[in-house]
Amino acid sequence: MKKVVIIGAGPAGLFAAYKLAGKCDVTVLDKGLSVEKRSCPSPDNCTNTCALCAKLYGEGGAGLMSDGKIIFSTEIGSFLNDVEGIGVKKNSQLVEEVKAIFGKYGIHPVVENVDTEQHKKELEKAAAMAGIRYVHTTLAHVGTDKLRDLIQHFRNDLAEKGVKFIEKQDVTEIHHESGKITVKTKDNSFECDNLLIAPGRVGAKWLEGVVRKLGMQFQYNPMDIGVRVEVKRQITEKVTNVCRDMKFQIPTDTYKDMVRTFCTCPGGKVARETHSEGYNLVNGHSEAGDPYENTNFAFLVTIPFTEPMANGNEYARRIAETVRELGGNKPIVQRLGDLRAGHRSKRKHIASYIVKPSLDDATFGDIGLALPHRIVLALTEGLKKLDKIMPGINNDDTLLYAPEAKFHALRIKNSDPYLQTSVKGIYVAGDGAGMSRGIVGAAACGVLAAEGILAEAHGLPSHSSEGMLKEE
Repeated sequence: MKKVVIIGAGPAGLFAAYKLAGKCDVTVLDKGLSVEKRSCPSPDNCTNTCALCAKLYGEGGAGLMSDGKIIFSTEIGSFLNDVEGIGVKKNSQLVEEVKAIFGKYGIHPVVENVDTEQHKKELEKAAAMAGIRYVHTTLAHVGTDKLRDLIQHFRNDLAEKGVKFIEKQDVTEIHHESGKITVKTKDNSFECDNLLIAPGRVGAKWLEGVVRKLGMQFQYNPMDIGVRVEVKRQITEKVTNVCRDMKFQIPTDTYKDMVRTFCTCPGGKVARETHSEGYNLVNGHSEAGDPYENTNFAFLVTIPFTEPMANGNEYARRIAETVRELGGNKPIVQRLGDLRAGHRSKRKHIASYIVKPSLDDATFGDIGLALPHRIVLALTEGLKKLDKIMPGINNDDTLLYAPEAKFHALRIKNSDPYLQTSVKGIYVAGDGAGMSRGIVGAAACGVLAAEGILAEAHGLPSHSSEGMLKEE
């Protein structure tokens, strides 16, 4: 039986293990803790004292403490459509397989009715008239408070099938010699026939070092950076009642940048994430039942980098560090009206705010000092356009939290349509490898890589001449 090591117990790693369970000897390593032990000691006021942030590391991945939106789409959250030998047809099959696996655990997409279909058409028309692209998605909502049980059940089922999970494994070296792969951590060494690297976004910087050392081919993905927008939930309900996680792509007027909505949390809260590199980001959470009075969503500007600084992620990190310094080691929150007027928001005025901030652990300040002018302009122009679809979104009392960023990492070039790298026997999957940007996309990558490992085990061809990633 082939020995397979998987680095990362997020969606990509877990779904690959699901596909391989019982067919290979599978060991899953994660830098963080098991799902039962993952707990933030101070979820509302981050102390910055944890060696590893429990919100980001451990079994279940960074999504464990998210609001649990499972979006079944080939357009959103995945780059597999762009890989030759995969494309839309194969990606659709992978998404359907992921959907079926979730279904076994009682997670099913929301069933749309005739009224929903009519509202969807009206929304598409309104977006087109505003010069905005609307992407309708099918999704299931688990809820932050329910995700832990789901992942624990999933993990336990895999363990019963022989999959071994080992926590607190910080991988320090990967060697590839004479067809054998060795994975070394601070305390252990693992030999395997195949290795799947799926460290998630939080492991993207680490993975870049691995890629360079092993001589793998890669390219950089565009950068996404912006803010998290918070409004009264009534403003967005007309849209979120049709599609819970609204997806709008908005071209801006001045610089023609693309701004997009992402990770909408109806009746949710804004949350803070602390990264080991020393900066903070904001995110959003929704519990089952949507119990809170506000809705929040990410509002991100997408900017591709070319040369001489092709790594947009590094640029985004520097912006995040600037926000941290200006915010006194906290994210910055500001009223949209204050941003437009050119002055900071102040906590002493909170009683007069129509929208009360759901994140207390943030500094009232001036986002205009923290983010580059081009980013700020794109955000304000985007909100002005979005107001044509959701009147009130561009009100002065709308709250903006910075920084919100999505590090899509470098994208590792594959040598076959199963996400095998240029180093034989080593596969990559998920957000950290730049192949996805969401739970379902990462899970689909994991299933695909597992298919490749199984095909290799049965001596099937790798189709290496067909599978190179398209240059962009």
